[in-house]
Amino acid sequence: MELSRALDATPSGERERIDYAAGRLAGSRCINCGAVSWPARPVCQRCGSAATESLLLSDLGELATYTTVWVPRPGLTPPYTLGQVDLSDGVRVFAHGRGLPDGAQVPLAVRIVVDPDRTAVPPFWFEPLEQQ
Repeated sequence: MELSRALDATPSGERERIDYAAGRLAGSRCINCGAVSWPARPVCQRCGSAATESLLLSDLGELATYTTVWVPRPGLTPPYTLGQVDLSDGVRVFAHGRGLPDGAQVPLAVRIVVDPDRTAVPPFWFEPLEQQ
């Protein structure tokens, strides 16, 4: 394993997670085994290789599960939706949801939308491709 590369990598909290110019989530792919990660990793979580490359993740995916949250948080007024989305790249992201109809059934085709305002809360969310 090439874990020493991780010592010189940008700390996880400082790595770009969103490419605002492209309006997409920014991840990484292992050149050796093809594993995709979000956020980006300097070392592959599957095979330990340091041979990773930057990748703009797909904005299309499938909602695997979701819940409605009724507890207020700073910047978030309840109720709001949180869910897990399996992107077509093979990575799962946890995100806020918008426009989900009452009683939506999963799996559900969704799109990841990035807010161009870098100060927005949340900075990205999922929404259904079509209303059910």
